[in-house]
Amino acid sequence: MKKATRYLLVLGLGALALAAAPALAFHDGGVAHCNGCHTMHAGPSNPADNPNGNEFLLKESTPTDTCLRCHDDRLGNVFGGGDSDDPLNPGTLYGGGQFVFLLEDNINDGHNGASNPILGEKAGHSIISEDKGLAADSVNSTAPGGTYLSSYLHCTSCHDPHGQGGHFRLLYGNDGNPNVDSTSQAAGYPYDYSAAPPDAVGIPVFGGGESNSNHTAYNAGMSDWCATCHGDYHTGGGASGFKHPTGESLGSEIAANYNLYEGTGTYTGDGTDAYLAMVPFEDPTVTTDYVGAASGTSQVMCLTCHRAHASSAPQAGRWDFNITIWDEEGVESGSYVIPNPYAATAGGHQRSLCNKCHAKDPVL
Repeated sequence: MKKATRYLLVLGLGALALAAAPALAFHDGGVAHCNGCHTMHAGPSNPADNPNGNEFLLKESTPTDTCLRCHDDRLGNVFGGGDSDDPLNPGTLYGGGQFVFLLEDNINDGHNGASNPILGEKAGHSIISEDKGLAADSVNSTAPGGTYLSSYLHCTSCHDPHGQGGHFRLLYGNDGNPNVDSTSQAAGYPYDYSAAPPDAVGIPVFGGGESNSNHTAYNAGMSDWCATCHGDYHTGGGASGFKHPTGESLGSEIAANYNLYEGTGTYTGDGTDAYLAMVPFEDPTVTTDYVGAASGTSQVMCLTCHRAHASSAPQAGRWDFNITIWDEEGVESGSYVIPNPYAATAGGHQRSLCNKCHAKDPVL
């Protein structure tokens, strides 16, 4: 009886270890669970198990579909929408946004948006997934502002599935990856990253989702990293350049606006709870539970306004750039209504979150 109890205890501890594996070693180079993603007998030379075999010996038809085996609506809820892939019910948000919005037939809530639809492929990064019916971007053959081919865009274009560098969210960087040729543009390969990986800390990909006190801590380098693929948006000036600053300090005036702002018509904040997860800034002092003020040296970055994956607004907007007040959110398009972070103070009259920094809406 005691021996049986010991065996059960060992089995129980083993189960706990497996449950913790996604947060520990699943993607760690050298000790990863290879068979979680790869199979020995499903390549192009042996299509019996996988008629659309691929050179990576993946268990699914594409790199993205292989990633979604675990990250669909479970770890990180990266695709979202549950078993029915419903963009109206995306599920828990962990920061990057959900790719399920790429399935929308219209995300245009601007004037006459119902009769001038913007397809879901404009909701964010147009990843390719055979299982989800997602093809390459039909308009942009390359990344806007860059040369990375849209026909090669997969999760593994940005994320290293082997986790060799130990970077934030397994993002590639200029320190290279010894297992792939990062200059190759074969489907699913990363680009040739010239920038260091961003310095950031994410929240767990299971459990509670994003909130003002539980959010990604962006510390440094995100805009430079994004510029690897979208570089033309970050150089020069005028019509062809990037007019809005990014990767630059807020300055004292903008930081003061950010800290005072508590919604349209309410400028009474004292900075103690100024941080808004929907409009994050970059600062070395920010932690995942930081709720305080911005400083003049805090920086605006690409992800201050955009989600990394997708949203129910065009251009992966953290909020819809085409509406005037929040009451218009989701009306014209019938798409998912992005939650209003200032519903308690401004209600449906809340205006664009550009005002968190620019303070141009002093009255309701």
